[in-house]
Amino acid sequence: MGSGKSSAGKGIAALLRWKFADLDKLVEEKEGMTVSGLFASKGEEYFRRAEAEALRKVSALTRSVIACGGGTACSEGNMAVMNSTGLTVYLRLPVESLVTRLKRSGTQRPLLKDAGPAELDSRVRNLLAVRSSWYERADLILDAETLTEEEMTAMIAGAVRSKGGYL
Repeated sequence: MGSGKSSAGKGIAALLRWKFADLDKLVEEKEGMTVSGLFASKGEEYFRRAEAEALRKVSALTRSVIACGGGTACSEGNMAVMNSTGLTVYLRLPVESLVTRLKRSGTQRPLLKDAGPAELDSRVRNLLAVRSSWYERADLILDAETLTEEEMTAMIAGAVRSKGGYL
């Protein structure tokens, strides 16, 4: 959450002249409600099943850049789909930077619901502790703290091209 996946994904797609899709938006469109609404009314487990289904569908596309939610990678099935159908990227940031970005963001994050400023740091730290082992399985890990969005975009596009992905 807050690492810049959607922004970077749009830039990569533009550079490669590919399509861009945001997995959370696809789930919202199919379900007819926001991610926060799904969490509140149907629970996280329901959302994760809908997310996995959307991931399987979108992974069949070609010439597409997909921005996944922060929890998408945190299952064996989803990681297998992502790593077998494309280049996976982890935009690594320290907790402090994520918290700063999340405070500035207007996006509601269900797993951070009701977290005040003091609690936000510990919740992000705990989520990252659980998720890091999944994220580390990505094909490409970038230190997003030291790279500009343009540098990240160029590096990722270069990695896609080196694996045979072209226009």
